[in-house]
Amino acid sequence: MNNAKNAACLGAALLMSALAPAGALAQEYRNSTEHFEALKSQAKGGTKMTADRLPDWTGIWTRAPGTGLKFDPAQPSLQQTTAQLTPEFAQRHTEKLERVAKGIEWDPISNCIPPGYPRWLTEPFLREFVLRPEQTLLINEMVNDIRRVYTDGRGHTPEEDAYPLWNGDSIGFWDGDSLVVHTTQLMIGQYQRSQPDYTDQVETVERWRKVDDNVIEADVTIYDPPALVKPWHVVQRYSRVTTPGLRIRSWVCEENANNEVFQTKEGATQHVLPGPGAGPIVKNKVEK
Repeated sequence: MNNAKNAACLGAALLMSALAPAGALAQEYRNSTEHFEALKSQAKGGTKMTADRLPDWTGIWTRAPGTGLKFDPAQPSLQQTTAQLTPEFAQRHTEKLERVAKGIEWDPISNCIPPGYPRWLTEPFLREFVLRPEQTLLINEMVNDIRRVYTDGRGHTPEEDAYPLWNGDSIGFWDGDSLVVHTTQLMIGQYQRSQPDYTDQVETVERWRKVDDNVIEADVTIYDPPALVKPWHVVQRYSRVTTPGLRIRSWVCEENANNEVFQTKEGATQHVLPGPGAGPIVKNKVEK
């Protein structure tokens, strides 16, 4: 009975993988570069910004309520995806869900590494956006995680100098009050826990815009030919946090003495709690 139930759940996950993405592109492009350059051409090279013309994104923001850890807010559950995955990556996702159903799960960020982008879009912590004419900083308080988007007209880091980065290499331009961003040179990762994986060929095109006083919206198109049958389009929203006097408090998980974990040979997560033989928690204790 349990096997039949698991099979049914996994079949549903595969069905969702084959569904159309949450949004539809007005026009499909061969790759992210073509997409970005087309938007730039439509914007006639972009709006020349000065400090007094930049939109007001001040304040503290967080991911919109009700989305949880779902990468696409439109997907029915954390385990289901609206991405159209290639057979290899659909199988990988199925196998991941099978392990999770058995209580076997390992999240790479357990080792206090950055979540990486595009996963960065989904982390449920406080955010701040700092706009200047020549660059924009997209800040997440989690592990001091900052994306820097250059808007001074430069191109991407030349291929001979480029290498994969947690948050990639981002350039952009302003189209009126919208920030259009092209991100390349990324590391492999997963979109979120129980979500599909992406490769180091993943690239994105984003359009960020403040739609009203309390919501900033990011329209995101993801390109990753080894993992995606077609580009994946999602819409992320961030809500203003109105708590008086609130500020970003950047942190890293290494500050938590109870956060020492390791991956078991089965692939599960094992926490190491304080006590004899607890490793760094004890070894770093100052002897009196």
